[in-house]
Amino acid sequence: MRLGVLTKALLAQSIALALAVLLAAMLLPSDLPLPVMVILQAALAVLMARWLGSDPWWLVIHALFVPAAALVLASGIAPGWYLAAFVLLLLVFGPAVRSRVPLYLSTAPVMVLLSSIMDRYRPRKDGATPRRVLDFGSGTGSMVLGLASRCPDCQVDGIEAAWVPHLIARIRACRIPNARLMQGDFWSVNLADYDLVYAFLSTEPMPALWEKASREMRDGTLLVSNSFSVPDVTPLETLEADDQRRSQLYVYRISR
Repeated sequence: MRLGVLTKALLAQSIALALAVLLAAMLLPSDLPLPVMVILQAALAVLMARWLGSDPWWLVIHALFVPAAALVLASGIAPGWYLAAFVLLLLVFGPAVRSRVPLYLSTAPVMVLLSSIMDRYRPRKDGATPRRVLDFGSGTGSMVLGLASRCPDCQVDGIEAAWVPHLIARIRACRIPNARLMQGDFWSVNLADYDLVYAFLSTEPMPALWEKASREMRDGTLLVSNSFSVPDVTPLETLEADDQRRSQLYVYRISR
């Protein structure tokens, strides 16, 4: 049975808590300081999440969740601030829980490398460079704005599910005529009109993205994925960006 992302998170935290209490009762001193118990539980949660196959970004959440909760409880902050923080986090990261796609931000060197891919490849039948480009999960709009400014003869679209990053992108793009930012579920966008689709998602949705691109995109068009390859599909080319992460761009050509 395939477990959902929230089920995995709940299981990891619950099992880690039970193991931490069991270890403390059987093997560790009875006067074990609370900070040590918190760190033990967090470490066990990370191990459990990895064993359950959670994405890497969930490991960071598990490592910080209980220590952060303990610090907040010890700080004496008014409860209203907790609610405000929760609502803000929900607006920024809420869609990531459902889509399993965290908020990754593309770097400027990746944008430069992607524009060079657009210059070198000719996915259109008339031999022209891509005229319509989509950022599949555009975040705060850095890639959309960068490409739109660099390629003024192209229409660059972006779609983002989370409201706060989308609003930031809309504000940033208000004076760039060839940049269009949309809010909504990016899986609902039809890719048929795009010459190039760029995505910076995660390991989990890559098979579904490839299936969608193969079904909807035209022959010869390009799918470019930042950092995450499509399982069992050989890319046309793999390029490395000159940024701190040494980001890899996997270039796939749709062929029918």
